[in-house]
Amino acid sequence: MMSENKYAIYGGTFDPIHMGHIILANIAVKQMNLDELIFMPAYISPFKQHTETSSGENRYNMISKILGCNSAFRVSDYEIDSENPSYTINTLEHFEDLDKGKLYFLLGFDSLLEIETWKCGADILKHFPLITGYRPGTVSEKVTTKIEELKNKYDAKIYIIDMPPIDISATDIRRRISTGESIEGLVHPQVEEYIFDHKLYQ
Repeated sequence: MMSENKYAIYGGTFDPIHMGHIILANIAVKQMNLDELIFMPAYISPFKQHTETSSGENRYNMISKILGCNSAFRVSDYEIDSENPSYTINTLEHFEDLDKGKLYFLLGFDSLLEIETWKCGADILKHFPLITGYRPGTVSEKVTTKIEELKNKYDAKIYIIDMPPIDISATDIRRRISTGESIEGLVHPQVEEYIFDHKLYQ
């Protein structure tokens, strides 16, 4: 009997995708034995509707540049093509209906702590297993207590993967580019090349 396909959706703005995203995704694939990890760039994050972001095409193309980092990596334009604010619950239910196997949702640690404020956040916690990694300097008794509360309140399946002490933010990368500072090592070399070829964030 063949084992069930295991795959995860990794949602975000990815503006730009950076090494922190890639490291988290790589570790998730390895530690959770995922067959596929699908990067899902948002059309417009509901929390960033008044923030200028790069076009969906540019963000999709930048993600495409890093797919060779891991044979499990994929990218989807499902949310970009929707041309509506992106709600995770809609995306997860769409992919669950495709019945491709066991579906997980990979998200940043900060997002996990805010998930109850999301549209149908309780439903996400109840119905979809979540994968996250601790960000540097965020592990505290308060944080671990919050995770246990989510598990108990919603019978949530939350898997914490081990992250190295790396702290990279897209906000800082955009700031560096706008002020002429180096972003070497913060993004994949092909992403850096794409950014400068298309004069993004300048």
